[in-house]
Amino acid sequence: MITKADLRRWSGWLALVVVFSIACAWLSNWQFSRREEALAAIAQVAKNYDAQPVSIDDLAKLNSFNVQNQWRPAKMVGHYLVGNTVLVRNRPLDGQPGFLELIPFQLTDGRLIAIERGWIASDSNYNPPKSFPLPSAEQQTVVARVRPAEPTLGRSAPVGQLGTINIEELVKSQGIKDRIFTSIYARVATEQISANENPKPLAKPELDEGNHLSYALQWIMFALMAVAALIWGVRKEREAKSLRQSTARKRKTIGQADAEIEDSLT
Repeated sequence: MITKADLRRWSGWLALVVVFSIACAWLSNWQFSRREEALAAIAQVAKNYDAQPVSIDDLAKLNSFNVQNQWRPAKMVGHYLVGNTVLVRNRPLDGQPGFLELIPFQLTDGRLIAIERGWIASDSNYNPPKSFPLPSAEQQTVVARVRPAEPTLGRSAPVGQLGTINIEELVKSQGIKDRIFTSIYARVATEQISANENPKPLAKPELDEGNHLSYALQWIMFALMAVAALIWGVRKEREAKSLRQSTARKRKTIGQADAEIEDSLT
């Protein structure tokens, strides 16, 4: 027989299991969402990375950018403003500290776009090298893949450096007055004029969805295990209680039988 005390005790455990299961469901859904984002990013890279180059005006406006165009190559004619070169801090590559080289590129119509040309290793003291490769300042055709500009960290950086590829910070640090694409930058793919030496180009993003699916399924399993543990615990408690009651009845029966035997003997 189930008592009120049993119900109160089990209801407390039930509430705990419900809360735990809700948390597991939320975490599982979060992992499913992250997997969907990873798959969408993979599909976008696969679709855009090796597409034919188009005009930058087909991909972005000065102050707006459709993220569906991320990684698409743009073909641009103009020249680098080498004197406005900056290095973006804290960009390790293969475990080695370094910087990204970022240079404004001026189109023939006067507009500017920030182009990231590759990675440069830091010196032994984690500082930028005293000299690093720069492109030609002559007019040329450049193909570069568009990327959304990064948010600012709101921190100061040494002269000639930036904390992130944030265009507003670039404009502020270099005193740029010309019109510039503020929502994007571009990662160089090819340059018409080859330099004697270039920064190390960054590789194509890895097409890997990660472990999000397995993590999502694990959280579902944790919730099911909690429910199963509660059911098992209740069942075992009822079995133990039933066994105690049965034992008590047997002892009572034996006790009554012994009493009857003693009465008959006396």
